[in-house]
Amino acid sequence: MVSEITPRRFSTDERAYVYSRLGLTLMVALLYVGFVPHASQFQRWEYVGALVLMVVDGIAFAVAVWVFDVAIPTAMLGVLVPDLVVIGLFTYCFHTFGDAFYAVAALIAVMYALVQNRRVAIGVSGAIALAYAVGHLYGEPLTMVEATLLALKAMTIVLISLIVANSVEKQKMREEEAQHRAAENELLSGQMARRVSELQAVSEITEIVHSSLDFDRIGPVVLEILSKAIGIDASCLFVVDKEKSETLFSASIGNISGIPTGMAYGLTTPDSESHFACMPVFDHSNVMVLYCAKTDDIDGLSEEDRLVLGAVASELVVALENSRLYKLTKRLAITDELTSLFNYRHLQQRLEDEVGRAKRYEKQVSLLMIDADDFKGFNDTQGHIAGDVALAEAAVLMRTLVREVDVVARYGGEEFSIVLPETDAAGGYVVAEKVREAIAEHVFADADGERTCRLTVSVGVATFPTHAQDKESLLREADDALYHAKNGGKNRVRTPIRRPAVPPDHTLFDTAPTATDEPGE
Repeated sequence: MVSEITPRRFSTDERAYVYSRLGLTLMVALLYVGFVPHASQFQRWEYVGALVLMVVDGIAFAVAVWVFDVAIPTAMLGVLVPDLVVIGLFTYCFHTFGDAFYAVAALIAVMYALVQNRRVAIGVSGAIALAYAVGHLYGEPLTMVEATLLALKAMTIVLISLIVANSVEKQKMREEEAQHRAAENELLSGQMARRVSELQAVSEITEIVHSSLDFDRIGPVVLEILSKAIGIDASCLFVVDKEKSETLFSASIGNISGIPTGMAYGLTTPDSESHFACMPVFDHSNVMVLYCAKTDDIDGLSEEDRLVLGAVASELVVALENSRLYKLTKRLAITDELTSLFNYRHLQQRLEDEVGRAKRYEKQVSLLMIDADDFKGFNDTQGHIAGDVALAEAAVLMRTLVREVDVVARYGGEEFSIVLPETDAAGGYVVAEKVREAIAEHVFADADGERTCRLTVSVGVATFPTHAQDKESLLREADDALYHAKNGGKNRVRTPIRRPAVPPDHTLFDTAPTATDEPGE
């Protein structure tokens, strides 16, 4: 497999140094032709030696940088000593030509100042100034004035290098500061974008939570929005009743099959090898909200993410309480407070629905009207509290004798009704007889709480379409049957005694005037 080679990238100052070094070498080589006729034999050898050393030094620099991948600042320091020798020799060679190499020496010092840090640049400029001074001193003796001027020139090389190094360092500091600020701005922009996203998510969740009382439906939607806001793909949320140690609500998104049940309920702590962890994001009174996700995701949550989770959890708790109150209100609106059976209003609605359904699908529906016998005497003898307890117990008995689809309701006072969908007259009679027998055999509590009292009920049974053609006539026929059961001696079951206008294949049932009557035509 061939790997892609990334080309070397040099700064502007590093490229300027390389080009200046190459240009200076070419210039000195060209000057050799013009210099030789005017130079003494000794100066000629110094010039040739300096030129050769300069070329060899340049080749060594190029090999270090492009072959061995040495950084240019490091390579510059590696060839510094030969460069100092070259500066000294060329200064000596050119000192009789108006000190022509002074500008070159100053240029080399500036180039080092541009590339190296300030401390190295000052040291290198001092070495260059010293090499320049030695090159002058190697030639003819200097007068006091000439020596003073030489020292001034050497100091100028150092000062120029210092000024350039300071400027470069300030520029680098400004660039680093600008980069740091740009990085900070980018980080802040990212954080702000995430905070805005989280706030939008919280706002959207709040709107969803308060737009519906069906908490089971909105829960998963809320978790999906939340997971996108905080960037976690797989997670689940539990609202736990701390007193009962049971889950009131749960929702999940993604693959969360690795979460143990105990941990999900917040009853156990995951060990160090577990891939999932749970954390409480809301804990108030007897309700706790747990958020579960992968351990790495939980550990990576920021404080802002945890605040968002807490805000959403508090909204969920409020929504759950509103949903619970709504369901309670809805249930109370159709439930009798004393017996917990359906009330008269709900009975009317369900009976109308069942009769309508029986008409559409050609089915039958039976209605039982049940009334406690001599209940006023029971209340007068044992008191109304015992009477209420007896009615509640009778309601429990009725519910245990019917199917889930059947509707048991309190019609009013001590009177009850049972709607039996898809039940013919014979089936209705059987259920009525079971109810009558169960209540007759049950021993109720008296005023002192002792089980000494007995109660009986009379039951009227009517069936659609055997005895009636609509809801109103069905109620009327069942009530008439109950009336005849009462007048016939009580503690018995009766069906309508009148002949209904129905096809001849329908059978009418009635009971004999005893507690153990059998159905007959």
